[in-house]
Amino acid sequence: MWSQFLLENAHFAIHLFTALVLFAVFWLYYDAWTQHKGIKEGVRIAGFLLLSFSYVIQATSVEGSILDASLLGATTNGMLVAITRITGYVIFLFILAVDPLEPRPDHKKKALTPALFMLPAASLSIAAYPQVLYPVLASITGFLYLRRATVGLEDHLKPLALSFFLLSISEFVGLSSLFRQTDNIAIYEFAASFGPLWILQQVVLVVAAFGFGWWVFGYLLKQFEVQLFMILTTAVLGIFLVTTVTFTGLLLKNIQDENLRELETNVKVLNFAIDSKKAELLSDAQVVAQNPQVVQGVVEKARKPLADLSEDILLAKKASSLVIAGEGGQVLARGEDRDRAGDSLSDDPLVKRALLGESTASVVTRDGILAPEVSVRAATAIKDNGTIIGVVVTGALIDSAFVDGLKKATGLETAIYGDNQISTSTLISPDGKSRLVGLREEHARVKSAVLAKGESYTGSVNLLQRPYFAAYLPLKDVDSNPVGMLFVGKPQIRVLQTAGRSIELTFLVTVFLLVFSIVPAYFTSKYIAGQL
Repeated sequence: MWSQFLLENAHFAIHLFTALVLFAVFWLYYDAWTQHKGIKEGVRIAGFLLLSFSYVIQATSVEGSILDASLLGATTNGMLVAITRITGYVIFLFILAVDPLEPRPDHKKKALTPALFMLPAASLSIAAYPQVLYPVLASITGFLYLRRATVGLEDHLKPLALSFFLLSISEFVGLSSLFRQTDNIAIYEFAASFGPLWILQQVVLVVAAFGFGWWVFGYLLKQFEVQLFMILTTAVLGIFLVTTVTFTGLLLKNIQDENLRELETNVKVLNFAIDSKKAELLSDAQVVAQNPQVVQGVVEKARKPLADLSEDILLAKKASSLVIAGEGGQVLARGEDRDRAGDSLSDDPLVKRALLGESTASVVTRDGILAPEVSVRAATAIKDNGTIIGVVVTGALIDSAFVDGLKKATGLETAIYGDNQISTSTLISPDGKSRLVGLREEHARVKSAVLAKGESYTGSVNLLQRPYFAAYLPLKDVDSNPVGMLFVGKPQIRVLQTAGRSIELTFLVTVFLLVFSIVPAYFTSKYIAGQL
C-alpha cells in the first residue's frame, strides 16, 4: 500500500516538475516575444503553455486502482489532457514546418517530406484513443527540431530535440495502459498501474523533463528578474509538494491505524462467535445428558434406542455430531452415523474431563483431505442418581457457512486455520471460483506470536502475493494450547482506496494554489529586481 502511495505521489511530482520546465520554456519564448512580438513566436509560446497545462491536468489524475471515480471524471480529465496536448503539438508542427530554416553554407535546401504530415492524419483515423497520437506527435516535433539543428544552423536546439524524443518514448510506453483490460494475467501485471511499464514511463519522463530543464534554464538564469522568478516558482512548487506528500501520508497513516483497530475488534467478534458456539454446544450436551431416555438407555446399554434418539436430537439441534458413550468411554450411539458404535473415546481429553465430572468445550482440529478440519466440541457427564454413568459429546464443524455469516456482518475477509493452514475462509482462489483453503501461513511473526506464544497479532501479511492488513487470534484447545488461528483481514488496496478521494482532492487544491501562486511570484520578482 505504501509503495503505491509513494508511486502515486511520485507521479504527481514528476508531472508537475515536467509542467514547470515546459512552463520555463514557455517563459523563455515569451520573454523573446516581448521584445519583437512576432506572430510566429506568439503561436509557439502558446504551444509550450498548452503542453505545460496538459501535464498539470495529468498530475491531478489518480490511478484507477486507487480511485474508482474521479471528481472530474476520468473521461473529462483525459479529454482535457488530449485537447491541450494535441493542440500544443499541432502548433509545434505548424510553426516548425512554416518557419524557414537558417541553412548552412553550401547546403541545398530540402523540402519537407509530405509523408511527415500524413502520419498524424493517418494516426487520427486509426486511433481508438487520443493518447495513441501523443508519441507520434512528440517524435515528429523532436524530428523537426533536430532538422533545424542539423540541416539548419540552430545547433542549440539539439537538446530540445532530444528531450522531445525522450518525451515520445515516455508517451509510447504509456500506451501500455490500453492493455489493462486484457484477460492475460502476465500482460496485465506488466502493464498495470504501478507495474514495470508504468514505472519506466515515469523514469523516462523525468529524464525528458531534466533535458528540457537543462536546456531552458541555461538561458533563463542569465537574467536576474527571470532567475528570481524561476527560483520563487520552483521553491513554491517544492513547498507544495512536501506539504502534499506529508498531508496525504499522515491521512493514510491515520486511516491505516483506524483500520487496524477495527480489525482487532472484528477478530475479537469472531472469537466471541466461537465462544458462543462452545456455550451453545455445551448447553445442548447438558440437556441431552439430563434426558431420562438417554439416562435409561445408557444404564441398559440399549444401542438402538440411543441411536434413534441421538439421531433425532442431532437433526433438531442442527449440529454436526452427537456421541453418547458409556462410563468407560465406549461409544454407544452416534447421531451422525448410527452404524458406527463400539469404538472407545477414553483417550479424548474432553471425554476424560467429562468422566471426572467437568463439563467443558474446546476447539478441535484434525487432518482433512485438502485441509485441516476445525470444529467446536463440548462434553458433559451423564449421571444417574449422582453417579457418572457416561458422557455426551456434541460437535459443530466450523465451515463455509460460519465464515460467510461473519463476512456478511463485518464485510471483511475471514479465515479459520488449523495450525497454520487455512481450513475454511471467505477468500477466493486465483481461479476466481473456489474458496481458498489449504494455504499455509508462513509469516514468521504470525506463527511466533499466535501459534508459539498464544498471543494476538495485528499487522501486514501477504496472501497469494496480495498485501493485507490482518488481525489474528489463537484458537486454543481444552488445555489452552494453540491449535489454530482466527483471521480477519482487509486488502491494503481497499485502505488506500478509502484515502483516494482525499488524495485526489489534495492534488487538485495543490495544483490550483500552485497555478495562482505564479502571479504573486512574478510581481514579487519584478519588484525586487526593480529595487536594484
